Amino acid sequence: MSPTNESLPQELPTNLPEAPLWIGQTPAMQQVARYILAVAASATTGALILGEHGTGKELVARAIHQQSRQANETFLPINCGGLPAQLIEAELFGSEPGGFTNARSRRGYVEQANNGTLFLDEIGELPLAVQPTLLRFLQTHHYRRLGGEREQPADVRVLAATLRDLQGAIAAGTFRPDLFYRLNVVVITLPPLRARQADLPALVRAALRERAAVLGLARLPVCDEAVLALFTRYTWPGNMRELRNVLEHAIILSNGGTITPAHLPPRLLAAPASSMADELVGQISALELPATGVELPALVHLLEDRLIAQAMTRTRANQSSTARLLGLTRDQLRQRLKRQGDAP
Repeated sequence: MSPTNESLPQELPTNLPEAPLWIGQTPAMQQVARYILAVAASATTGALILGEHGTGKELVARAIHQQSRQANETFLPINCGGLPAQLIEAELFGSEPGGFTNARSRRGYVEQANNGTLFLDEIGELPLAVQPTLLRFLQTHHYRRLGGEREQPADVRVLAATLRDLQGAIAAGTFRPDLFYRLNVVVITLPPLRARQADLPALVRAALRERAAVLGLARLPVCDEAVLALFTRYTWPGNMRELRNVLEHAIILSNGGTITPAHLPPRLLAAPASSMADELVGQISALELPATGVELPALVHLLEDRLIAQAMTRTRANQSSTARLLGLTRDQLRQRLKRQGDAP
């Protein structure tokens, strides 16, 4: 389930960490930011964070932690896929001598994160044999070290993330349905970067500031319009992580100056035309010319007007963003808007 709109703060927060992820106009990301505050405001409510590689799942978890009452306590990120399968229970819950060969007394991640937040990334990789132990801890907030006899309490918020289809894993018998439903209390879904076209200019500016600071540049680099047009066409399989890396690559090649297409990796220059164009071409190819013919100029203008209107709605009438979405210069867009009577 997800928080209801009535329960969410109505103002988009500006104090979340890693602000580049939250800025912009995309409703899906504004919803994510509000969900973060709603979860953080509760005492120990967890969340299941879904998204592709590079969309910022750990950053969402950190944002929840930093906005919560546990902000000054431990935030402990753990990649479940990187833990040795035979030792994962001991890693999570600790061990005592006799628990396994060469076991010693040591604290597990749950104990280390006590009073704070434990972030279990790639929860779908957790071995089936360990899932009942995690489920019991989530239900009782008590655990027992491997090889130990005494149950101990732990006040830990557990956040989990995955890019896997957990319901598919349930059907395949590799993930327990009861653990899934326990984790599935609040679901935060991060949209891929390709679904945030209207946010790209702001995201690029923010990422440029971030990369410039990391590289110690005295002057903020800028991208020319041709670069932003290429960014709009590209599908960004690596999402925000890939955007940052591409910009760092370009900053280095441009010596911190204006970034042009010549400074981009070859894969961006070879990016195909937008899938929307491909889809439209397919739909138009399926049309048959009526026996009576058509008024082609009027039909072309109608199609153009509708696409411009949709782009203006998506970008909230930002002409620069609209022009990029449509593969036009700003002057070309203004000429078309003037023909429609929508430009001064």
